[in-house]
Amino acid sequence: MPVQDNENKRTAENPAVSAEEELRKKQENNVQKSGKLLPFLNAKANHHRNRLENLNEKIATQHDKIAKHTTKIEKLSMKAEKLEDTNRMLKSTLGNLPFAKNLIQQNEKRIANIRENRIPNRQQKLQNCHSKLEKFSAKNEQISHKLNRVIALNDTIKSFSIGLNRQRREAFSDAISRLNTATVDCLNDRKNAMISQKNQLMQTYSNPATSMVDKFKLQKKIDETRDKIANLENKIEKLKRPENHYKNQSDVQLDASIKITSDRIGEAVENGDISMPEISVQAVESAQEVESLSEEKTAEIAGQLRNVEEQIEDDYNMIDGLINNGSKEEIDKTRTELRESIKSLENIAENPLVSKEIRDSATEELAKMQKQLEILDMADDVAIDNWLSDMLDSGNAVITDDGYKINPDYYREIPRDERHFETMTEIQAVQVMSELAAKNVPFSAVTRGEDKVSLTVSKNDVPALNDVMRSAIGKTARTNSRENSEKLQKINPEYYSSLPKEKRFTCVEPKDTARKIVAELQQQNIPYSAVVRRNDTVSVTVSRDNLQAYRQIESAVKSKRSQEFVRPENGKVQPKRVTEKNGRRAFFSRSNMQRDAQRISGRGQKNLQQQEQTPKKKNQGLE
Repeated sequence: MPVQDNENKRTAENPAVSAEEELRKKQENNVQKSGKLLPFLNAKANHHRNRLENLNEKIATQHDKIAKHTTKIEKLSMKAEKLEDTNRMLKSTLGNLPFAKNLIQQNEKRIANIRENRIPNRQQKLQNCHSKLEKFSAKNEQISHKLNRVIALNDTIKSFSIGLNRQRREAFSDAISRLNTATVDCLNDRKNAMISQKNQLMQTYSNPATSMVDKFKLQKKIDETRDKIANLENKIEKLKRPENHYKNQSDVQLDASIKITSDRIGEAVENGDISMPEISVQAVESAQEVESLSEEKTAEIAGQLRNVEEQIEDDYNMIDGLINNGSKEEIDKTRTELRESIKSLENIAENPLVSKEIRDSATEELAKMQKQLEILDMADDVAIDNWLSDMLDSGNAVITDDGYKINPDYYREIPRDERHFETMTEIQAVQVMSELAAKNVPFSAVTRGEDKVSLTVSKNDVPALNDVMRSAIGKTARTNSRENSEKLQKINPEYYSSLPKEKRFTCVEPKDTARKIVAELQQQNIPYSAVVRRNDTVSVTVSRDNLQAYRQIESAVKSKRSQEFVRPENGKVQPKRVTEKNGRRAFFSRSNMQRDAQRISGRGQKNLQQQEQTPKKKNQGLE
């Protein structure tokens, strides 16, 4: 293992620790087992969406036909009235003439055909359209209830794997509330279908043409249907809860509900009982089981969940300690070991020749190591931001409209023919500048476009700069090469694949902005897919049907960011500080922060216009 094993040794004198370990593994296994339902639920949701889309098209067609038949009936009525007016006029003026009598008779035949045939035919078609529309609308409502149930169950299962207690409770209470409502709606739909079936049986039973033998069989079916209706009514009454029932529960009750529900769903998946109606009812009943338990039992179950979380968090506390207290060499060594371990585990997890038990164990350990590596990868960003913040505090760096300038006074002191320039990425530039500062080599730096920094030294200091670049840039280049070789992190890729190409809307956002947008999408139950790109941005995809809702969320999130990052009195961009547990300050990406501030303040558009007018001129300032 690349990190120190901080767990207590299992001995015969300490059996409780082994019990906790078993509980931890059981809890993780149950969460993983329930997670196996997610692809099935995604496919089910897509199936229901396709059915709703087809029904909506049929409903729209019936609306068009109703409008067409209604218009035609109105025209026929007006035509008959016009013919009747013509006959009255002819009778009052030319009624005694033979040709007028013939014309009146022809008009009367046409009027009779319209009133007795054509209009009734149209009315019958109109009635048929209304019947179909009613049928399609009822079916649409039933499928919507099923879709809501699938989405709510999907969100309930996802809430089990959320690491933070408060967020997990909020996600679970919201999802289980929606699952409760959708499950009751689906049970009511079944009950109404049973009632309709019972009425048809009773109608057939009351028909005089029905024989006594058939009546005996019908009576048996009617009794069975009544029993099913009674059972459904009892189940509905048992499951039905007020809208804010789960949100008003205590943290202990919610933790116990999460534990019981995740265990029950995991057991159902293991046993192969994944019927959608049954597993939804079972999930809701499991969540409500806490209401019948004593306070002591509820606290005991909730405590089991917390013990499991604390043991899982211990692994990551070791990583945090390494980042906060370890040297650069220790972090690089640990990162290398983690990558090698992950690669080995990936080979085991994907090897069909290895037993299922070993592959499952490798997959479980792989997820933990990937999270540890993710925490370690944040160390470089924190170090860079801390170095830049120190430069700001010491007055050696200034904020500009386009980013940052480092030691701008030194740049002006160097004669023009004595300046030496080097262009590199931001992470490389910060590494080089920090080592130049440690060696007391003067320098100046300024941004030049997206993630590019121009570093300037005196020609006399070029040998020292070259030495630093060979060591510093070599490290960052190797790091970037390893990072680029990693697989891209994908979120809900199945949903992206299910969307037709013309239905997809994709927007690339900075990682922090995307995280907030995705959280709002989840809150509003808007399906999405996302890919974390290698340049610290996220590509978010939604259906074009949800484009307006996405734009509203995006506008709200970026408006909030502008209030955080833009100083009201002069519009200067301020670094967003975050205080860590150990008191160190971390800064978010300057480039993303600057682009958001420029976009909101209007400078981005202004700068864009200037670039179009003078394309050879390059932006300056260290992002």
